[in-house]
Amino acid sequence: MSVGGKPLLARVIERVRAIESIDQVTVATTTDMADDPIDAMARHLGVGICRGDRQDVLDRFRQAAEFNADDDCILRYTADNPIYDPGVTQLALKKHLESDFEYTHIDGLSHMVPEFLSVGALRRAAELASEDYDREHVTPFIRKHTDRFRCQTLAADFAGLRPELDPHLTIDNQEQLEVFESMLYALEPKMETVDIQACYRWLDFRRAGLESAANAVVKQSDDRSGQESGFHIAGRSIGRRSPCFIVAEIGQNHNGQMGMAKRLIDVAADSGCDAVKFQKRDIRWELTEEAYNRPYENPNSFGKTYGQHREFLELDEDQHIELREYAIARGVIYFCTACDPPSVDLMQRVGNPVFKIASRDITNIPLLRKVSETNKPAIISTGMAGLEEIQEAIEAIGGTRRNLLITHCVSQYPTEIKHVNLRAMETIEKQFGCLVGLSDHTTGIITCVAAVAMGAPFIEKHITLSRAMPGTDHAAALEEEGLRRMVRYIRTVELAMGDGEKAFLPEVESAKVKLARSLTSAVQIPRGTVLEETHLIMKSPGDGIPWNRREMVVGKRARVDIPPDSTLRTEDFQ
Repeated sequence: MSVGGKPLLARVIERVRAIESIDQVTVATTTDMADDPIDAMARHLGVGICRGDRQDVLDRFRQAAEFNADDDCILRYTADNPIYDPGVTQLALKKHLESDFEYTHIDGLSHMVPEFLSVGALRRAAELASEDYDREHVTPFIRKHTDRFRCQTLAADFAGLRPELDPHLTIDNQEQLEVFESMLYALEPKMETVDIQACYRWLDFRRAGLESAANAVVKQSDDRSGQESGFHIAGRSIGRRSPCFIVAEIGQNHNGQMGMAKRLIDVAADSGCDAVKFQKRDIRWELTEEAYNRPYENPNSFGKTYGQHREFLELDEDQHIELREYAIARGVIYFCTACDPPSVDLMQRVGNPVFKIASRDITNIPLLRKVSETNKPAIISTGMAGLEEIQEAIEAIGGTRRNLLITHCVSQYPTEIKHVNLRAMETIEKQFGCLVGLSDHTTGIITCVAAVAMGAPFIEKHITLSRAMPGTDHAAALEEEGLRRMVRYIRTVELAMGDGEKAFLPEVESAKVKLARSLTSAVQIPRGTVLEETHLIMKSPGDGIPWNRREMVVGKRARVDIPPDSTLRTEDFQ
């Protein structure tokens, strides 16, 4: 496919060849006849070609490295990302090599920096991995088995990367292609090599609706327009001037089934959410023996006792790791509410980028202190609390630290509209001086959209495949179409809110010319007459002299006879 007049694959290979330490380049593709043009292009560009199974991409990589030594280093690039950054790649490669790691990656996987792995690790993964997902995506098996591989995870914002913009720097569909080409057409004529910072600035201006300014970006600098002070979750900015961070709360609406959990991640990703959130409990830690053994036979039950019901809904550590990998592949952030200290430890091992405190745990001070020890961003939900309990929770989790967000909510499932009280967000923000979002339990989407119009930087909404499923959370959740509409309406409201500055827009010029008023002769004005205000009225069109510029003609002598009802021109007076 052509991208800005040059094949996408050729652009990627150009970037790869800009890495000084690379010795050889190989394109791995399929044996399908449809991919013969890829083979021809690779040969034309003078790089290697390895062809294998369409789905087993892991084995394609193994074949491509067949003649390499185990300790050789592979840089894994994917061919839909044309702006790999040589400078940041070189820094990441140095980090990989200096500490004897077998695998290094940017947290969340980057479209700007490749993955780094040893040939030996690749061969072991190809031998051991059996799941179709692991074989199709090459490296998840390694990330899921850090007990077998020496792995290093670099921060999502390593060396100045901006992961909140990363999704805009890949080409997976027609819309992304069109945006990418617009960026290239703006930047390539003005710089020898389009660098990462120029892309970031162009995208910042575009997100702000300043397309003309975006197309004029050529200055080289470290400016980060559009960023603001605050904090980040997995590199995505959270704050009043950033796009609202939208979380699809899956919780335990997967009903204990991995297939359903992955389908819900798909729904969130396809709808445009920023993140998905699950829950993790250690049931024996959480419940007394009496509570565990209490009979729980009702239409919503997945076990004979309440403890068995809760155990059925829990996912284990390996399942959470697999779901995080799946979410990363779908381009959304994965995190969990950890409901007890053992679950905090487990989610630390999984790679939780942020910890959510559920409303029921806002007075669970030991849990809050445990989360505080992680030094990760935290979100505290307040559906069962007043201002006093919120104050105690903030103190327990670290006082006035910046990477804290409070969510206003009401723990009624579903919440009646009359109880939502969105103005409480303003009260909480004024009282505690921290960012405040909304965790919404109503059945619709209007409260979320209204909260964003009020300035909420964070929205959390339960999702489900069907509200008819058993469980209280399903009844207050959105199905796929509702979630799509909510995200679309939120983004529309954000666009409509603008930057708050009142200015004349070029887009209204034609309306102004047609409808505004100009100085017009109210009577016959003979040649030689000195013009007075009594001679004037205001009429459309608006392409003449406005009233506030009447000194241009008032007090001056008419050069010609001017009939009544004529738009006045400066050239008619002296």
